[in-house]
Amino acid sequence: GYIVGLNLQNKKIGFFDRLKVAIFKLEDYGMFLGERIFTAFKYFFILVLLVSIILTFVTTYDFFKMINKTKEYIANELPDFIYEEGKVKFNQNIEAYDHEYNFKLIINTNDELDDNTLKEYKDKIDNFGIIMLQNKAIFISNDIELQKEYSEITNYYGLGINNKSDLQNILNTSNINAIIGTYFIADFIGTYIGNIISIFLDVCVIAVFGWIAARFCGVNFRILLMAQLAIYSLSLSIILNCLYNVAYILFNFYIEQFNVIYLLISYVYIIAAIFMIKYDIIKQNEELQKVIEEQMKLRKQKEEEEAQEKEDNDKQTDEDEKEKTEEEPVIETNKEPDGSEI
Repeated sequence: GYIVGLNLQNKKIGFFDRLKVAIFKLEDYGMFLGERIFTAFKYFFILVLLVSIILTFVTTYDFFKMINKTKEYIANELPDFIYEEGKVKFNQNIEAYDHEYNFKLIINTNDELDDNTLKEYKDKIDNFGIIMLQNKAIFISNDIELQKEYSEITNYYGLGINNKSDLQNILNTSNINAIIGTYFIADFIGTYIGNIISIFLDVCVIAVFGWIAARFCGVNFRILLMAQLAIYSLSLSIILNCLYNVAYILFNFYIEQFNVIYLLISYVYIIAAIFMIKYDIIKQNEELQKVIEEQMKLRKQKEEEEAQEKEDNDKQTDEDEKEKTEEEPVIETNKEPDGSEI
């Protein structure tokens, strides 16, 4: 098979030109093989950074909407309450549900609450919700359950909430801005680190798959070179995944088995890239063979010309010597006197 190494020349291109090549120009993937692995990972970190920034802005916007919605609910619908000595007492028990966020709020601050009633409350929460009891709050997210006593929450966050008015004051404009800013920073850090880890694992999976596929295609790639190709092969999948998450957050748009589609696109890209590179290698080898044959032909022609020139020179030398011999006067030697000298 063909052995592919770092023997290709490459020109420097910017990030967005590189992204364009990665998505739309599979025939140019061979240029990536002439780069250092550092260049590919630099592209990887920038792409993940841009995607993480977009997702963070969207999630922060959604969080901002949720905070405003909560603020309006507290002002208009939440019953009055009093909090003292680690216990809260609402004027009435309520069950509220928000369809947009699939959020369930249950409040029951009666002195006594049996286990069966509490279990019924938990069963009513499908996705995300809060159950507020007299001395604690139960936070439920899917199958995860977290219980916190009010005294623990107020002490940890330094909240001075004794009634509904205090709660509304905390959610004034300046405090909301601070909450949003803190949320943005925390969410960006978490999103960026999480994306780096998850996408890097995808790079490893695609690289191994591509390495195996390349062997079947008769092209032997070093694993680091295949990791470079895997990074670029994931470009479209990463962008589509970002757009999908944006649509899911803003419009609750859901595609079943999207993760399978995400990886399938990358598999198609890397296989197509391998075939393109193999074709380029074969084409380059054919062109190289033609050049070698042409050079051998020219060399043979030159040798023949030199041999002919030598032969002509030798022939000309022989003719010159013969001609010179014929032109020289004949001198008789040891000639006997014939008596005419007297």
